[in-house]
Amino acid sequence: MNTRILFFVLTLLAGVVLAILGVALSAPIGATTSPAISNPRVEFAPMMFVAGVTLMFGSAVVYELIGDR
Repeated sequence: MNTRILFFVLTLLAGVVLAILGVALSAPIGATTSPAISNPRVEFAPMMFVAGVTLMFGSAVVYELIGDR
């Protein structure tokens, strides 16, 4: 496999994993009957989602910056 494609896929996969974890950790457990339970389970989970999406878009930059032999 080409090095360029390998780094692209790894960066894209890392972004997808971070985005999925960010969404999963933001979701409250149980019914949202009070405002206190509607807060994210992990405080930095929304930032994980944003970092994952940014990394997914950054994978295109990685693809372009790594030269092809």
